[in-house]
Amino acid sequence: MKRHEFMYSCTNAIFQYLKDSDLEKLLTDLYRIEDIARKAISEHGELWFKFGLDDTLATTIENIKTDLKLPDTHPNKKLLIGQFHLVTGIDPDDELQVFYS
Repeated sequence: MKRHEFMYSCTNAIFQYLKDSDLEKLLTDLYRIEDIARKAISEHGELWFKFGLDDTLATTIENIKTDLKLPDTHPNKKLLIGQFHLVTGIDPDDELQVFYS
């Protein structure tokens, strides 16, 4: 289920990560948002993301955690950072899509 009400908070958390590279703060913020969704929607489920309209993956918070812990030169981390930059830009086709299921 697509959740527009969480899009701003998640995008803001990603933007803050790009500014300060604080992985623990990013994860804390995303898990907090997921907890709010769990209480409001359903006890069972998790947040997952699509980075723009062309993204064919379903990226979870755990995927983000795993990829951002990789070395800076790792292709998965580079891809995710690129996706973060994409969804914090100004093109509406590249906005973050947030789902909970």
